[in-house]
Amino acid sequence: MPDIEDRPAMTNPGAETGPLDIVCLGTVEWLVVHSIAEYTMLGFAGANRVLFVEPFGSWVTLARVARWQSRRREARPRLQQVGHNLWVYRPPPIGLPGVSRMRWVADLNGIILAFLLRGVMRELGFRGAVVWSYLYNTAALLRALPARLRIYECGDYDAALARGPRQRRLVRAHESATCRAADIVFAVTDELAEPLRAHNPNVHTVNCAAALDFFGQALLPETTVPEDIARLKRPVLGYMGGVDPWKIDVKLLLALARAHPDWSIVLVGYVWFGFDPQQLQGCPNIHVLGAKPYEQFPAYLKGMDVCIMPFPLNEITRNGDALKLYEYLAAGRPVVSTPVPAARRLSAVVRIAETPAQFIAASEEALADGPETVAIRLAAIQPHSWEARNRQKGELIQTAIAALTG
Repeated sequence: MPDIEDRPAMTNPGAETGPLDIVCLGTVEWLVVHSIAEYTMLGFAGANRVLFVEPFGSWVTLARVARWQSRRREARPRLQQVGHNLWVYRPPPIGLPGVSRMRWVADLNGIILAFLLRGVMRELGFRGAVVWSYLYNTAALLRALPARLRIYECGDYDAALARGPRQRRLVRAHESATCRAADIVFAVTDELAEPLRAHNPNVHTVNCAAALDFFGQALLPETTVPEDIARLKRPVLGYMGGVDPWKIDVKLLLALARAHPDWSIVLVGYVWFGFDPQQLQGCPNIHVLGAKPYEQFPAYLKGMDVCIMPFPLNEITRNGDALKLYEYLAAGRPVVSTPVPAARRLSAVVRIAETPAQFIAASEEALADGPETVAIRLAAIQPHSWEARNRQKGELIQTAIAALTG
């Protein structure tokens, strides 16, 4: 497991809440990817104690998810301190399978996990903890685990990933129950927040952000562009993030590559289950470089002349935020995107294109940007740091705790 002591330092944005014990239920294993949960908990661990709980389920489910993510489940300690005030708990895989098919399975697994967590919390001396879930199906756990405050944070429109109408109804039922079990709900966009207010009046939009200093390393002279991207023909148009069927419009990428065979188009990130890179083989100027260490992200961004968000418009992209957009801008890169919420919010510094022809033209314009535009992008992204987001959450948490105890 990567040691966070070697990762970018963050300030203590949770300090204004007073010292809290936080139990966070994450969507994936710790630092498999850097998601909202990881950035948030890294920030709050500065002034609070945090227990990050990796996904709980059956061996069958966890092995299948690892296979979808093209990785192995490593043997690691049950409970491990990975940094100042920060522990990671890996529950035993004793949950029941069938979470996506039957509601009672997720509820029973939540009760089992709550029992396990009570033991871990006693071991760490956690009392009156804030229980913070990033999982839509954790209503039973939120009800079963004693807590000072219960938080649900919605980062995606999970119903869109359902395999059919029945599973879609199940996801919605789980999420509505989780909202009702929570004292406060965060959502990364207004589009996600609005429907949740039908189940909980205390819903707040808190967008994604970027580790500004870390991604700003892309602008430093001493940052070296990795060889596998440095050797490509310029200009380089790059995408950095999960390569999955919900986030990559293959037809748009192919149109871009065919319109400009003199350009190199690069995809950097995990190739997730469901995306077939063979679809891109007809264009030799498209390069799928795969997953890279987090520490190298600024260096890869430095190697991109323009950063792209070739998102298809679907329920995931129309409702969710785009972490990569904030990181692109923090690296000073010109950005071209389809009209997703994050791009519309930052349209002053993002070129938005609705058709392949517009995307091609916008990319041509972005390549002509002068060096003076870097400062404009950096100024626009300054309010969007994780420190600012965590301060916002900390203030909302403090208000919610005061309301419950007052």
